[in-house]
Amino acid sequence: MLVKIGRRDFLEGLYRGLVAMGVGSLVSFEDLARAAALPVAQKPKLVWLHGSSCSGCSVSFLNSTSIPVLDIVTKFVDLVYHPDISSATGHQVEQLLERVADDKTPIVFLFEGGIPEGLPEACVMAERPIGAWVERLVPHARAAIAVGTCATRGGIAGMPGTLTGSTSLEGYIERRGIETPVVSIPGCPVKPEHIVYVLLHLIQKGELPPLDERHRPLAQFGHTVHERCIYYASFQEKQFARFIGDDGCLFKLGCQGPITRNDCLVRGHNDNINTCIRAGHPCIGCASDRFPRRFMMHAYDDPRVGKLKE
Repeated sequence: MLVKIGRRDFLEGLYRGLVAMGVGSLVSFEDLARAAALPVAQKPKLVWLHGSSCSGCSVSFLNSTSIPVLDIVTKFVDLVYHPDISSATGHQVEQLLERVADDKTPIVFLFEGGIPEGLPEACVMAERPIGAWVERLVPHARAAIAVGTCATRGGIAGMPGTLTGSTSLEGYIERRGIETPVVSIPGCPVKPEHIVYVLLHLIQKGELPPLDERHRPLAQFGHTVHERCIYYASFQEKQFARFIGDDGCLFKLGCQGPITRNDCLVRGHNDNINTCIRAGHPCIGCASDRFPRRFMMHAYDDPRVGKLKE
């Protein structure tokens, strides 16, 4: 049976989602209602582009089931372009982005993936290297938001042995003298809640959220995973797990929690269903500067885990 939902009921559902995401302090219900009532032409324009990536951060962002992330975001911004959900294709995309750049109205720019600086032709859109699009659009942006570890540190696309010379968004624009402020949101994949927090802080308060020295939001990246770990007491008592699945601190099994800043033990992945340590696996450090590493994950029958038994 088709159930009709009124506008207020719909907005109340969105607001509950905002509160669940931990951004209720940035937006009141009245703010949400006002934003929803604004004509599209009066909302900040948002452009989201992909570089060298697996699209995993977009998948994470769009896959939220209990919290309608896309509905929330589009109440506050005019989503001009996103490679995975926009209907524009081919020359339409080129014309659309050129109009945005020519208009020079400040936009919010999100970038996912690395930029293949050493092999520009490895990532091309509309017969133009993705780096050229970055240079065209970022100077007109209120902020450039690097989405995921590939965009913030080079990530998988920039790991040793690759030939593209994939680099971060921040490094790429700095080397070209572009002074647009950058926000880095690492994670593989990124958490939707982190993106919504940064966007709403920028839109509602008119400024970027407090950032650390690496331009990460302090609200989510102010503490290491280790500091908030469910096994922190075990670490203090030197009770270390010897095998995957054992009780105790996972430090000696390669846990990257002490060098990884993220809020995973406060807010996990997939609508807070789980995270590495809660699942019994050491933190793989997907938001750290050391990601990716040659030896990141363990399995119960991994012979390399067996060597830790001795």
